[in-house]
Amino acid sequence: MLFLVLTITFLVGFGGIWIYTKFNEFNTESENLKKDYIEEQKDILVSKSNECIDFINYQNTRSESRLKNRLQNFVDQAHSIAIYIYNQNKGKLSDVEIKKRIKEAISPLRFTNDRGYIFINNLSGKGILYPLSKENENKSLINFKDINGNYIVKNEVELIKYKDSGFTKYVNSKEVKNKYNAYTKISYIKKFAPYNWYFGSFAYLDDLQPEIQKETLIRISQINMNQDNYFFVYKKDGTCLLHADSASIGKNFKDYSNKIRRENVKRLINAAKLDKSVFVNYKLPNTEDSEKISYVKFIKEWDWIIGAGVNTSELDKNIEIARNELRGNVRKYILQIVLLIVIAIVIIYITSKTISVKMKQNFTSINNFFRKASTQLYKVDIDELHFSEFQDMGTTINRMIDIRTQKENELQIAREKAEESDRLKSSFLANMSHEIRTPMNAIIGFSELLQEDDLPFETRQQFFIHIRNSGNSLLNLINDIIDFSKIESGKLKISKTYYCLNQLFDELYHTFEKIKTSKSRDHIELKFTKGLEDSESVIYTDPLRLKQIITNLVENALKFTEKGSIHVSYQLNESKLIFTVEDTGIGISSEKQKIIFSRFRQADDSHARRYGGTGLGLSISKKLSELLNGDMWVESTEDVGSSFFVSIPYIVDDKSSSSPIKKMSRNGVNKDLTGKKILIVDDYNVNITLIKQMLQSTGVSMSSADNGLTAIKKCGSSHFDLVLLDLQMPELNGYDTLKLIKKDNPEIKIVAQTAYALANEKEQIMDSGFDGYIAKPIIKKNLLSLINEMI
Repeated sequence: MLFLVLTITFLVGFGGIWIYTKFNEFNTESENLKKDYIEEQKDILVSKSNECIDFINYQNTRSESRLKNRLQNFVDQAHSIAIYIYNQNKGKLSDVEIKKRIKEAISPLRFTNDRGYIFINNLSGKGILYPLSKENENKSLINFKDINGNYIVKNEVELIKYKDSGFTKYVNSKEVKNKYNAYTKISYIKKFAPYNWYFGSFAYLDDLQPEIQKETLIRISQINMNQDNYFFVYKKDGTCLLHADSASIGKNFKDYSNKIRRENVKRLINAAKLDKSVFVNYKLPNTEDSEKISYVKFIKEWDWIIGAGVNTSELDKNIEIARNELRGNVRKYILQIVLLIVIAIVIIYITSKTISVKMKQNFTSINNFFRKASTQLYKVDIDELHFSEFQDMGTTINRMIDIRTQKENELQIAREKAEESDRLKSSFLANMSHEIRTPMNAIIGFSELLQEDDLPFETRQQFFIHIRNSGNSLLNLINDIIDFSKIESGKLKISKTYYCLNQLFDELYHTFEKIKTSKSRDHIELKFTKGLEDSESVIYTDPLRLKQIITNLVENALKFTEKGSIHVSYQLNESKLIFTVEDTGIGISSEKQKIIFSRFRQADDSHARRYGGTGLGLSISKKLSELLNGDMWVESTEDVGSSFFVSIPYIVDDKSSSSPIKKMSRNGVNKDLTGKKILIVDDYNVNITLIKQMLQSTGVSMSSADNGLTAIKKCGSSHFDLVLLDLQMPELNGYDTLKLIKKDNPEIKIVAQTAYALANEKEQIMDSGFDGYIAKPIIKKNLLSLINEMI
């Protein structure tokens, strides 16, 4: 009842006040309607005119950036053409012929209505190409000045020393237009490194003005105006640029046949010149009482007068129409309010009773939820709720309970995974520390013992063997970590070639016979069985990665086999080669077989494990098998042994004349190099000493340099058959040193030596122009083989 009484009182009071207010407003608006309407039309004219001005200002502000973009695209296009010609002909044609082809391709290019072109200078300021000014070619332009006394070429050369590309801008401060009738000049230049050139082109900011003005006229013509109004644009001299009457465009107002129209346009132009922006009232031609109000604005930068107007004769008609509409609306609103009050009283009385009952039930259900939700997973019964809003609220509440339950379960699972991950990480780090410190302990310990003077020769030799074996173990560990990093980042590349599988088995057999002896496993039988004849065993694969997979499996077999035998074999099964490494070792339980191919996981990853290792070998081998489009799996029984299987596609060499990869003859390693000269370039003196000791027995003459600049000087003053060049050096790195040495001595063989072992390192080095590559740590045998190939 309270709700009903308040509602009726509000409607009656509001309706009475509204009716009284509307009558007062009607009287006031009737008096001010004409004045307001005129002001409204003026505001519209000003607003629409400001849209035009804003667009003009916008066009002016972006003209410079638009010109720069066009210049840059033009020069980049020419630069790309030159790079393409250079890359296509490098090493095939002489530099003179390549330069000639580049100039012939660039000369016809034009920009900004054939006024712009591509010019080429070298970094000394000498003109290389000037299609429209041939007199500037082969001539020093370093002291060339423009109309304002600016050093053009000198400034460009200074800019290109510090940047590969850039813009220059020159403003004519004298405001005297040059031969192109322009004030501001903008240039863009870009360095062409192969010949120490730079490409460039220039244009004048005024070149874009006609284009921008044309776009502006189109934009102004598209601005909507009320009724039959329109925008008009005249030049300062009276030439019409835009008008609703298309016949007027391009004519001067002085040529209009109607005298009144000529006078009107003259008044508009003169008013705009004096006041920049102003309203002008004038009579329309061919009418008696019609008047027009126009708003005009003067754009000094372009000498334009922009304007638009409204006919006042239309105002009286509109005012009368508005007055009649207002009077009718007041009557209609009074009747609507009275009818609304009556209907509201009836509806509110009927519905308020029903709503209050159902609302009470809804609140009761929601309150029950909040009382129980803190201690139990209580849900709201949707069937007890009567309104869609409360039903949606109940659905949301029940969904919240479901999500809460789900999140609690997910949190428990995530907690268990986090604990497992933390345990694996701790185990891996502890294991990695052990695997690194163990060989380091031997290296450091035996190195200290070698300093003792009274050691027998045999003992000293044994210590050297221990140090070398420990170093190799440490290097294998680092290689495993790098391979794993490459695989995880997706950067490990597979380099397939034709290779003899039987030759690979022979190499592995001889290698592991020696390893077996070094690991005191001579009592274990090691057998390699070939499944194909030599002529059928030439396959297309990555021999390095295949060898890495089999090596990992055989090393694991040797590690976990105390007695018995290890059998390595392969056989052809339809279109696949199946490799098998079978041992009689400790075996693997069925539970552990599920995790041994996971990273950082081993069959025994506790601190008390007996056999060591990082847990990366099988994970890497599994990934490498998949990169070779194959697979890896295991079959094993505890205390009986294990069999690891690897499958790869069998792709046969189609060329019957293909032969296996040739082995390096041992005599080639010890080739006499007397009379040959080698330059060793490395900023670390210990590396220079090491390489000299390795090459001492060859009879080669050696010289050294500790940085790139010194190496360049030595190559300039003396002849060398080979340069061993370190990549990472102070002052000048190996890549830049290579370019400068090859520039004056292209016949010198240069081999890169680097400690980097990241993805694509070798490809990057060879693509840079090096003749060879050797990775640190440097092995004497590999170094001698590489030198014999080079010289």
